[in-house]
Amino acid sequence: MFVLEKIKEYAATDRAALINREERLSYAELERLSNSFAEYLLRRYGDDRSPVVIYGHKETLILPCIYGALKAGRAYVPIDITVPADRVRQIAEDVQCRVAVDFYGLGLSGCDILLKDGLSDALHSGTGKPISDSLWVKGDEHAYILFTSGSSGKPKGVPITANNLENLHRELMPRMDIKAEPGVILNQISYSFDVSVVSVYMGISKGFTLYTIDKQMVENLGELFEFFEKSRLSYWVSTPSFAEMCIQSDRFRGDLMPELEKFLFCGEVLTHKLVDGLMARFAGAEIINTYGPTEATVLCTAVSVTKEMAADGLQIPIGYPLGEVTLRVADEAGEERPSREQGELLIISDNVGPGYYKRPDLTEKAFFTDEATGKRGYRTGDSCFEKDGLYYYCGRLDNQIKVNGFRVEIEDIENNMTRAENVSRAAVIPVDDGEKVQYLHAFVLLQRSDGLTQLKRATKIKNELKEFLPSYMIPRKIQAVESFPLNTNGKVDKKELRKLL
Repeated sequence: MFVLEKIKEYAATDRAALINREERLSYAELERLSNSFAEYLLRRYGDDRSPVVIYGHKETLILPCIYGALKAGRAYVPIDITVPADRVRQIAEDVQCRVAVDFYGLGLSGCDILLKDGLSDALHSGTGKPISDSLWVKGDEHAYILFTSGSSGKPKGVPITANNLENLHRELMPRMDIKAEPGVILNQISYSFDVSVVSVYMGISKGFTLYTIDKQMVENLGELFEFFEKSRLSYWVSTPSFAEMCIQSDRFRGDLMPELEKFLFCGEVLTHKLVDGLMARFAGAEIINTYGPTEATVLCTAVSVTKEMAADGLQIPIGYPLGEVTLRVADEAGEERPSREQGELLIISDNVGPGYYKRPDLTEKAFFTDEATGKRGYRTGDSCFEKDGLYYYCGRLDNQIKVNGFRVEIEDIENNMTRAENVSRAAVIPVDDGEKVQYLHAFVLLQRSDGLTQLKRATKIKNELKEFLPSYMIPRKIQAVESFPLNTNGKVDKKELRKLL
C-alpha cells in the first residue's frame, strides 16, 4: 500500500510526520510505533482481521494506530469524541470489533479495550521491526470504514478499499505538488470525516508534516492564530466553513502564513464571498475546489479557481472529473441530460467503494455497475449540471444536506429528536443564504404543555439531544408548534412550515 511504503522510505530521514502542540512525531517514530501496533494485533489476535475501532480526537498516537492496523491487515474505524456514547457503541457493535483503542475511557463493552496506558505499553513494548507487506491491507480489502448519517436514525458504514485509495492517490497527487520541501499540511479535520484522507494518505505519501489543529484551538481564536503563525503551513485542507470562521479575523491573511501555497476545499459549497476574501488576503495562493462523497473515496472532481470563475454569476464550480472518473448527469429515468441541464450526478470510477457495510439493501439502491465501462457506479443524490466540461453543484435531491461540511440526513435528526423527553414529533428545515446551509431550524410537537419559554425549552431539548446526536446535527433553533401542516400525501408540508421561520 502506497502510504505504508512511503512511511518506510521517509523513516530514513529526519522529517517530522506530525506536530501536535508541543509533541513531534518523526517518520522514523511513526514507522517504528505503527510496526509495534501491528505486531501487537498479530500476536494477540492471530488471523482475526476484524476492524479496529479508534475513539479519540487528534491524539498523536492515533496515526501509529491507523497505519499499524493497515499493516496488520485490518480496517480501522475512526470515531471522534463529538459522537455521542450511544452512537459509538452502536458503531462498535455493527462492525463486531474485537479490539478498540479508547483515548477517553468511554467504556465500550464486548471487545478488548486499549486505554492510553495500555496503548502506550503495546506501542513501546514491541520490537518495531518491519511487518511483511504480504500482511498489509491490499486490493479489495477494506482500509477504513466511516459511518455517516442514516435516514433510519442509525449510522451507516461506508468501507473504502486499498484499491480505491490507490486510485485516488494516482489522480490527486498532481494537485499535491508544492515548492516547499518538506511541505506542512493542515491536519484540522476529524479523522472520522473523509476529507482527512487528503492529509493522512496523500500528505503523508508526499512526506509532508501534518500540523494539528484540535478542537480546543478552534474554540480559542487567539490560540489558533498563534499556532498558525508558527506553523510554516504550505498546504491548507479544510471545509469552507472553517476558513470562513478564520477569515472573520483581520489577522487571517498572507503575512500570518507567508509560506502557504495552496488551499484545498471539500465537503460543502465554496462561496464567492470566501473566494473573494482569500484572493484578496492570500495573493498568489492557489484555491482548489473539489467534490466527492464518502462512498466514492473523498474526491472525484477538482478545479483551480480562477479570477474569471470568481467573477462569474454562476456558483463556484466543483471542478473537472479527476483521472479516469466519468460523471453523468441523469434524469429520473437514468437518461443522460444535455449540457447545462440539471439532473442527478452519477459517478463511475475505480474510486467508488464496495457499498454500505453489511447493508445490501442500501447498497443496491445507491450503487450499480456501469454497462459501458464495467466499472462501479454511485448515484449521489446530488443535483448538478455540466457546462464546458466543468460541473456545478445545485443541492440535494432528497433530505440529505451538508452542515458545516458534515453530511447529514434530515430524517436521522427528526427521528432522534423524538427521543427527547417531551417531543412527540419533529420537522427539521435547513436555512440557507442562497449558496449553502447556514443552520438547522426544528419545529416540534410537544406531548404536553411544559410552561417554558421558547428559549428555555430549546435549551432543554438541545441538552437532551447531546446524548443522541453529534453537535453538528443539533438544530440551532427549536420552535414548538401546536400542529404540523400536511400536504395532499398526508406528509408534513415543510413549505408551509418555512413560512413560520
